[in-house]
Amino acid sequence: MTSAELAILISIISVAIAGLSLGWNIYRDVVLKAKIKIGFGVRTLIQEGNPSRPEYVNITATNHGPGSVTLSMVQMKDSSWWRWLLRKEKYAVVIHDYTNPLSGQLPYKLEVGAKFDLLFPYDAKRMLKNGWSHIGISDYFGRTHWAKSKQVKEAINKWKKDFENNT
Repeated sequence: MTSAELAILISIISVAIAGLSLGWNIYRDVVLKAKIKIGFGVRTLIQEGNPSRPEYVNITATNHGPGSVTLSMVQMKDSSWWRWLLRKEKYAVVIHDYTNPLSGQLPYKLEVGAKFDLLFPYDAKRMLKNGWSHIGISDYFGRTHWAKSKQVKEAINKWKKDFENNT
C-alpha cells in the first residue's frame, strides 16, 4: 500500500468517526429528552386530626430520565380524530392555585426520578366542568406531556356523578 492510499484510508476512517460523533451529538441533544409520565385523577386528602376529607384534582409528574426538565404550565385540550381532521381542537391553560401550601408551584425543575404534584380545587365550577379530553403539563422544550385518556375520563365521570345535577 502506498502512502497516498494510506492517507486516503485514514481520511475515510476519520470522516466515518466524525459522522458517528455528529450523529450521536444530534441524537443526545435533540431526540434524547426526558420522559415525563403524567398521572391525573380526583384524590381525597386525609389529614391527621382533621375530620373533613377534602377532594382535589391531582396532577402528578414523574421524570423517567435521562435528564432533568423544567415544567412550565398545565394545559387542556378537547380533541378527537374528527376534531383534529377539521382543525377544530380547543385548547386551554390552567392557572393553578398559588395560595395552596400543599400544591407544588410552577415552574418547577424536575430531576431524574423525582415526582411533582399539583392540587386543584374539586368543585362544580372549575377544571372538569367542560369535559376536556386531554390534560397535561408542558415543559420548556415546548412539549406537552399528556395524562392517559382513561384517567381523564374517570375523573370527568366522577365529576358528572358528583356535580352534574347541581349545576
